[in-house]
Amino acid sequence: MSREETISELLRRSKRTNHTVPIRRAFVQKLDGAGPEAPKVPGPLHKLIRNEHAFDLLMLVYAVTSGGDYSVTERAETWGRATGTSFETDGGASAVISRLWLTLERNKLIKRCSDGRFTRVTKLLEDGSERVYTPPSGSRGSRRDVYFQLPYEYWTSGAFTKLDMSAKAVLLIAMSLRKREFFLPSTKKFAGYYGISASTLYRGINKLHEFGILTASEPEYFVDFTAPSGVSSHTPYSLAPPYDRSVKIAQEEEPEEETTDAA
Repeated sequence: MSREETISELLRRSKRTNHTVPIRRAFVQKLDGAGPEAPKVPGPLHKLIRNEHAFDLLMLVYAVTSGGDYSVTERAETWGRATGTSFETDGGASAVISRLWLTLERNKLIKRCSDGRFTRVTKLLEDGSERVYTPPSGSRGSRRDVYFQLPYEYWTSGAFTKLDMSAKAVLLIAMSLRKREFFLPSTKKFAGYYGISASTLYRGINKLHEFGILTASEPEYFVDFTAPSGVSSHTPYSLAPPYDRSVKIAQEEEPEEETTDAA
């Protein structure tokens, strides 16, 4: 099977009727403590910026574990083809995939155990707390349960192979904001809210814009005495369908509290 055929079959077997994958915002940015004043800190996503294959594998695990104990057992060769890391059929994929599992395990995003000759992988809560996974209830339940939806089109359209890791990270950041229009200032301060560099944010924005996933509106100008001219600008962005599905989720739930630009 090809990489595309392998992923198509994995998605089909997931039996998600809405063809989207719910992911808690805490994967991108989480609360450090309880209460309305709890500061926001980078989520586990930033730890995978330099390991795109581990990120790709985790997204597939999130997609295929849709019920029961949220675990999946597949051959290492299947994961190797799906992530594009190995097309070996003589056992060579096991070492490659095992290293990726170890990365995710160390970041407390999955746990694994032997299942016969294969490895059984169970996803954990997206915040890296090593807690047992439960489906997110949305902002009506808890601020920690706010989630966004990654559509299957991310895989079926081929976006997952066309986008680099900077674009994948910015895509998840943008979806996690759950707004029709939002700002993504390419500053060290804003990027730091998510644990990435300003250059990574800038590259990701440009790549998403290049592929028509992120649309920019006319810049908005505002008074800024820290700027030499006394005026600065920022650009409103919006996500193209189907990546804007999380906007509908936010509208259906109770309004969230006003957030800062570190939302």
